[in-house]
Amino acid sequence: MIKNNLNKYFLACIFCIISVVFFGQTKSSNIQTIDGKKYYIHKIQKSQSLYSISKTYTVSLDEIYKLNPELKTQGAKVDQEIKIPFGVSAPVVITPTVSPGIPTIVIDTNKYVVHKIAKSETVYSITRHYKITEKELAAFNPGITPALKEGQLIIVGERIRKKSGPKENKQTIVTPEAVVNNFSVVDSSLFKPALKAKKTKYKVALILPFRTEATLALDMNELVKSGGSFPMVPGLAVDFYLGFKCAMDSLISNDFEVDLTLYESDDKDSIKLDLIVNDPGFKDLDFIFGPLYASGFKDISQKAKELNIPIVSPITQQNKILYNNIYISKTNPSQFTLMESLADYCIDSLVNGNAKIILMLLSDKDKRELSFVTAFKKYYNEKQKALGKGIQDTITLANGMEGLKAAFKPNAKNIVVTLSSNQVFLTDFTTQFSMFGDKKDVTLCGWQNLTESDNIDQEYLNQLHFTFPNQFNLTNTEAYNTATARYKEQQQTAPGEYFYIGFDIAYYYLTNLKKIGPDFIYRLETLPFETNYMRFKYARPDYTTGFDNRGVYIFKYSNYHIQKTGWK
Repeated sequence: MIKNNLNKYFLACIFCIISVVFFGQTKSSNIQTIDGKKYYIHKIQKSQSLYSISKTYTVSLDEIYKLNPELKTQGAKVDQEIKIPFGVSAPVVITPTVSPGIPTIVIDTNKYVVHKIAKSETVYSITRHYKITEKELAAFNPGITPALKEGQLIIVGERIRKKSGPKENKQTIVTPEAVVNNFSVVDSSLFKPALKAKKTKYKVALILPFRTEATLALDMNELVKSGGSFPMVPGLAVDFYLGFKCAMDSLISNDFEVDLTLYESDDKDSIKLDLIVNDPGFKDLDFIFGPLYASGFKDISQKAKELNIPIVSPITQQNKILYNNIYISKTNPSQFTLMESLADYCIDSLVNGNAKIILMLLSDKDKRELSFVTAFKKYYNEKQKALGKGIQDTITLANGMEGLKAAFKPNAKNIVVTLSSNQVFLTDFTTQFSMFGDKKDVTLCGWQNLTESDNIDQEYLNQLHFTFPNQFNLTNTEAYNTATARYKEQQQTAPGEYFYIGFDIAYYYLTNLKKIGPDFIYRLETLPFETNYMRFKYARPDYTTGFDNRGVYIFKYSNYHIQKTGWK
């Protein structure tokens, strides 16, 4: 084990050769008054990007483009002088407040469907939920901004009018805070992809958290003596790289070459992120994979968008990174996508005949559990309604074990869903439910982390036919026998999960790049594919966002083993 760790250590050192130079940036001392307004006159230096300049002066790129419109048509040039607004500090989000002097806005609820913004909801999630485009949302809500507020009311569609019957004179008065602001209808020309020709050689970058400095500082002799493990984050970065490289090498041919560049990233180090985007070779990249985590990915993807470079998020589950950037695709389904897949599986495969589905709320103080419970119930009932099912087919909500006993339907199949991640509550509930459900026809559904708890008896999960969604095919790693054997020969241990993730992501994207060329990235919804460990099934709500992978597997306990169901 230690020998493997040492090998990883040396690999990390060898492969993380990153040639970047940081150019310190300060504000210009050249301040001029033009047409009565003060501006910094900034001379663009070599390797400076507009993005880095905007960060130096804490102004938006839109503001720089507005003052220097030639940048949009001619691009930025070294030694070019541009105007930057003087005296602008960090952007401030202004929240409108209601005052008696401001007229209220009225929404006719007879005509429109109104949605109240819940915590963590985004424009992306709302447009996806109501199956409308962002342009349609903006048209319904002139002045709306992406910075949605919890409790805010917005229009999400028009009601279908009945042909007869008296009209209900009902209106909801909405304050300016609800529908407000400075928001414009989306200009579709801003989201027109930059098409590129097919080539025989591509420049590809991997941005991973190798954390070279930290690993170099390790006392490996002490690590061996103490029986410690190689640090987790750089270890998974090396595994991802090795899997990626393995798949990439298998695709190389006379008509397909990949020039792979490695960048080291650390989400907490903005200087390193700036060094990456300012690297002279960055602008020539054809494809970018990483960074792994959301905060670093946000910065890099913004620069990739400016340069029209496709970028792939391999790990993060946050859908908000897709907003307003058509060059992003995200391979890891969000937690809400997993939840919706579980609901679909319940409807498709579990709830039939006189079966009953009960949704548990183990702690009404757990806001995360509460948000999933609310979303699951809403999604499930709407799907049932769309299928023409009646009120008897809707979900029943139960609070705690006593609530479950009250809702339980005797002499019928009961499907019980818990979406809590609290191990204490889950352990107690699973134990009680296994005793209550003994010799009854029951199925327990929930998150995969329930299978990893040391405090939960696997016998209970087997007895309850525990069923859960997962983004990876947990039961199929043996399909990589050749690649795994090569890894073991080099590392003298079995690969970790990130080896398979790196392999499958590289195989999917580079195969399409080889066969179709770089423009495949704009029609991922037409290219579903299943590798050994991942399922690629992309979708996006409209043309303004990136692609989200909605490929999910459903597993269940059977005969004391986790087995993949045939559901897709």
